Amino acid sequence: MGDDAIEVDAAAREEELLALEAIFGESVNVSREESLVEGGSQEVVLRASLPYDYPSLSCPVAVLYGNHLSDDVLSWAVKQMEAMFTPGEVVLYNWVEWLREQHDMLWAVPSVRQQAQKQQGQEGEGGGGTSRRAAQPQEAVREAEVMELLGALRVTSGVPYVEKKSTFQAHVAPVSSFEQVTAVMDALLSVSKIRAATHNIMAYRIHTVGPGGGAGTFLQDYDDDGEAAAGGRLLHLLQAADVRNVVVVVSRWFGGVLLGPARFTAINNTARELLETTGLLGGGGGGGKGGCKGARDTGRG
Repeated sequence: MGDDAIEVDAAAREEELLALEAIFGESVNVSREESLVEGGSQEVVLRASLPYDYPSLSCPVAVLYGNHLSDDVLSWAVKQMEAMFTPGEVVLYNWVEWLREQHDMLWAVPSVRQQAQKQQGQEGEGGGGTSRRAAQPQEAVREAEVMELLGALRVTSGVPYVEKKSTFQAHVAPVSSFEQVTAVMDALLSVSKIRAATHNIMAYRIHTVGPGGGAGTFLQDYDDDGEAAAGGRLLHLLQAADVRNVVVVVSRWFGGVLLGPARFTAINNTARELLETTGLLGGGGGGGKGGCKGARDTGRG
């Protein structure tokens, strides 16, 4: 890697670390000297080492610690996180949020925790791997299925942006029909923390070619989801930039401080940045990168 690429990676890492500290506070520990990040929940802790060529090339090296989880489950979780990484895009926020969601699934019900503890105590050193795998909850499997669905739909989620305690996160996907728009929305709203956002503002714009390759028409619409005028402004962004065959969703978690008109700027800027990053800005949206970084859960800002 050249010096310029190293500097770009260092700047991207620093920006991500600042975002993590702003969103999660003391629940995430950052060591810039050692290029380490630790976070997660009381039951599952992530320790991520950041290579010098992350995020442009290498994925962070993840190690998970969970006192009451089997090695099989921990290994499964690491593989799921590694699958979220796309070269050139930061991923730590998605990892931490995904682990927090897994904590809710795995340990929110006392009977699940007690059963796992009892089972591990009975297995001892000679316990079989099959019974440990059987202890993996169906909710964790469903989360993996949602990840696969988002990948199949080529959904990409951006880095969250925080403005006066409100958190904004954009999600984009190439689409060519209203049915695909609906499929993307259904998949995103299958993620519990996206579903719990204060608003999920959506706009789409699809170009249909006319007979004989003529000019054709546009199928387009928006949904404010309770944030009056936000959807229309988001659609105007797509129109002004001639974005085609794309659906964009911006999730907002209200943090308790009113933003006034500045909220519209935050919504559109968050969407524009992700459209630029994915190569979907400027027409012909279906030809963008389209890789799935994984639309991960985000909590209220």
